[in-house]
Amino acid sequence: MQNDPEERYVDDHPTPSSSGPSTGLIITVLAVLALIAGVWLYNSQPEPEPEPEPVVLPEPEPEPELPPAPDIPEQPVEVVLVPDPNEPVEPNEPVEPPPPALTLETSDPVVRESLAAAGDSALMASALANDNLLDRGTALIDTISRGMLLHKLMPLPAPQGSFTVSEEGDVVLINPETFQRYDAYATAIEAMDSKQLATSFHKFRPLLEQAYEGLGYPPEELDNTLIRTLDSILSAPIIEEPIAVEKAVVTYKFADPALEAQSPVHKQLIRMGPENTARIQNQARALREILLAQ
Repeated sequence: MQNDPEERYVDDHPTPSSSGPSTGLIITVLAVLALIAGVWLYNSQPEPEPEPEPVVLPEPEPEPELPPAPDIPEQPVEVVLVPDPNEPVEPNEPVEPPPPALTLETSDPVVRESLAAAGDSALMASALANDNLLDRGTALIDTISRGMLLHKLMPLPAPQGSFTVSEEGDVVLINPETFQRYDAYATAIEAMDSKQLATSFHKFRPLLEQAYEGLGYPPEELDNTLIRTLDSILSAPIIEEPIAVEKAVVTYKFADPALEAQSPVHKQLIRMGPENTARIQNQARALREILLAQ
């Protein structure tokens, strides 16, 4: 039986709350790893006003059925040959012990080295400074594939500057300058080496599947979930025209009901602006093509 969705992401060693992006859209494009997924998703809201009276929220609707996604072909990985202990060895021939098997608990240094080769931005370095990277990346892949965000999974520095709006008569619009707050995240993702990200995925695929099984899912479905994550990013709308918002308690919401009804992942990308959304989608598209290539 699968774990309760809220229980799947309980961290025995929680990280401090951060207003920064969760590597959900640099491990999805990081992991995969935020690994892509991640570095770049940050749920920005306007500066808070004094807290209002508690609001009773309606019961959440049941999760929609997930769309099908293709399998990622298996790729050969490097095999380390272990010497036969019964085979005679020349007296002067040094014998090196086989390297210890990589586990989820010991994988962080190797993951950092592999992903550092995909990009050397300050944001990537910040994402890789977290621990339990494969566990976090797998959880990010799962949540983003469902259109959701869990910001504490991969804390990153918050964007510089403030969310601002302008008024045109009775209409309140997001200032285009606000989108520039996310330029650094889009630039970091755009600069990542898609081939190296795909190589990292295949290298750590058995451990990622183990982490995915730990969330209560069949391990063989991890690759399908990763493709759904990329598809979720690619299906976000690119809004070129000015975006109207309206006050909603202490934050803003999109004035257009169709935009407000978008998934949290799509709304985050919309808040990053059309140019940054397109740059991130280009990276997600490239990674998807490489992963599905035979």
